[in-house]
Amino acid sequence: MVCECQHGFKRAVWGLAAAVLAPLALAATTARADGIGPRPIAISGQYSIHFNGFDIGIVRIDQRVAGRAYSANSRVEISALLGAFHWQGITRSAGTLTAEGIEPSGYDFQYRGSTKSGSLSMGFTKGNVTSLTALPATVEPDDFVRLGPAHIRSVIDPLTAIVALSRPAAQPCGRKLPIFDGKQRFDVSLIQVRRETVPAGRNAETVNGVVCRVKYTPVAGYRANSETAALAETTGIEVTFRPVAEAGMWSPYRVAIPTMAGTVALEATRYDISAPGLAEIALVD
Repeated sequence: MVCECQHGFKRAVWGLAAAVLAPLALAATTARADGIGPRPIAISGQYSIHFNGFDIGIVRIDQRVAGRAYSANSRVEISALLGAFHWQGITRSAGTLTAEGIEPSGYDFQYRGSTKSGSLSMGFTKGNVTSLTALPATVEPDDFVRLGPAHIRSVIDPLTAIVALSRPAAQPCGRKLPIFDGKQRFDVSLIQVRRETVPAGRNAETVNGVVCRVKYTPVAGYRANSETAALAETTGIEVTFRPVAEAGMWSPYRVAIPTMAGTVALEATRYDISAPGLAEIALVD
């Protein structure tokens, strides 16, 4: 996780994290009181990143929905080995909410690390990838499972996954997302496994949260090696949600992703929701 040679693996883990954080937007299309379309809403979440118990970085995700248009951006900063390793990723996505679902229009990802930097840009039309530029160009290894035209149809990018689960639901689990991050096509499924008491986020009170197991299924654009196999076979990837009764939604509180090198955990440190007719909610741990 803290090695540039595992950049593709880090991208898969970040894609998973983005997908399981998707219910950040769970209230984003809540109907307005007058019944005319979704109400505008802004949601921001900040998460600390822990690796084998050490604090190594932060994730911040901001989302806006106005009318049928949505936009989302994220910033990830990782520093480890006393600063010898650092990695920063900035991602932006935008698109449209439709009666049939969600349609991304554009996705941009820029990253900079200790020894490697690059960028990726995708354009979409009706759920299909129509343009893709990735720098620097790479030579795929022999164990690379190649992409075909069918793999970039009816897909969403990792940040659009934050909006894709935006329909209000009684429970946050029981969903499946087809994700393409510009290199890898994979599915993420959320399966409820248990309930768990978690901090309410406003004071010393606790609430009854829900824990979902996350199933990662690689489809194409990945290395058929032991790291990918371990990530696909694990049953230990979990996301814990806590209810936010004031907004009628579930917010992701903790994400745990076991890897071959140790466990990556994201935990909420701040969570803000604002919308017309809704008193601003700030959950701070």
